[in-house]
Amino acid sequence: MQEASSQRDLAELLAERHTVHLVDRRGHGASGALPHPGPPHTVREADDLRAVLEATGATSVFGVSSGAIIAARAALVGAPIDALALFEPPLVIDGSADLGALSAFDAAIERDDLPTAMGVAMKIAQMGPPWMFGLPLPVLAAASRRMLRSPVVAERARALVADFGVVRENADRVDDVAGVTARTLVLSGSATRPYLKRAATAVAERIPGAQHVVLPGEWHSVTQNRGERGRPTASRRCCSTSSRAEPRSTRAG
Repeated sequence: MQEASSQRDLAELLAERHTVHLVDRRGHGASGALPHPGPPHTVREADDLRAVLEATGATSVFGVSSGAIIAARAALVGAPIDALALFEPPLVIDGSADLGALSAFDAAIERDDLPTAMGVAMKIAQMGPPWMFGLPLPVLAAASRRMLRSPVVAERARALVADFGVVRENADRVDDVAGVTARTLVLSGSATRPYLKRAATAVAERIPGAQHVVLPGEWHSVTQNRGERGRPTASRRCCSTSSRAEPRSTRAG
């Protein structure tokens, strides 16, 4: 449930040493509604990223969540990427998340039932504290209905179509990242969901020379703005020091 502006604080911190282009993906924020709502989401979005890189001359990419999957995919198809930072790519491995529930999400989107779609999404992605995504779907849908009164929340809920499209297309394909040759930093939080921990570890193990940094006590919101329960300084600090570190798994204080 993010868009480019969700990472503005982190972008401003990184801009102290880099030129930063904060990009809204298809269906997110300023990019507007999905022009082609169907698959293949990953191919289109990797092409989009490549176009941005070629237009700007940028060669380093920080991908967050499903954006991390897209960044890795773009690197695999020859986008001009020298360095990658991948934060908690939601690569599902051997049923580590319940993608079978996506049929209920798809059906809710089809009938324009955003509260139910958002409730299903909470369960699949395990959003919020465990007691929350463990609630019955009708309760989550009722809570979602109140949150969806915000136009921003409603817009982000619709963008989940693109996010889940990328997740579905890349399920059980973590081995593909072994072909990434860019210098890679994988970031994850120690308090994040088990399926995200597993994915981050698997990605770091497969990309040659990748460094994996675990942020103690952090979870999936750490890269977001301070007002959205994020701690962007923690993410920035890891990016600033990773180029001097040997490939390994470590915890950042």
